[in-house]
Amino acid sequence: MGREPPHLYSAFLNLQGRDVLLVGGGGVAFRKARGLDQAGCRITVVARRFLPSFKDWLTEQKIRWDERAYRKGEAGDYFLVVSATDDPEVNEAVAGDAARTGRLVNVVDKPELCNFYVPSVVRRRALQIAISTDGKCPALARKMRMDIEGIVCEQYGPLLETLASIRENLKAGIPSPPLRKAILERILSSKAVQRFLSGEPRLLERMMKGWERARKCTDRSGPKDPSSRSPG
Repeated sequence: MGREPPHLYSAFLNLQGRDVLLVGGGGVAFRKARGLDQAGCRITVVARRFLPSFKDWLTEQKIRWDERAYRKGEAGDYFLVVSATDDPEVNEAVAGDAARTGRLVNVVDKPELCNFYVPSVVRRRALQIAISTDGKCPALARKMRMDIEGIVCEQYGPLLETLASIRENLKAGIPSPPLRKAILERILSSKAVQRFLSGEPRLLERMMKGWERARKCTDRSGPKDPSSRSPG
């Protein structure tokens, strides 16, 4: 049997503090700008024309924007580039400049001009579930996102934050990685997690406070392996 054809390599980008260029001033570009802003990058937006609401939002967010045409070669000055215009010539120019300088580039609805795609995402605070069809059928990815949104409730976001706190306390108080893993797996399969997802967080919160107390005791007396029974 022959090898499967190449497929996309799944990854999440850390854009904190990175320079990003967004080309476009319409509704699609506005949506892209909101997502990029949440990623903490330094955005520059250029377009011949902007929606008034987009201008207002950019000004309010203190994001750099310039009402002008894209300048040849400027994509090479940025870590990542997104083109969201309805002008094929502009999109091709942006993609070409980015490709020649080895930049990450996404052209909305033009997979042949992209070297990365933006997936459809279910987001619950820090928890993200990304769905991609390798650019073959974005509509299917959107449908799957809506299906998953009905399964993964909003409580998964707070659950992740609570489990992260428990995990940090385990790491500080228990030197053995296998033991930490076993305890966390017991917690994940416990009724406390199911109750948390049902809107009853008190049991898991008591467990978290128990590990915090255990961590403080460990800080005073030095690290040691407690029994695998979860406090609280």
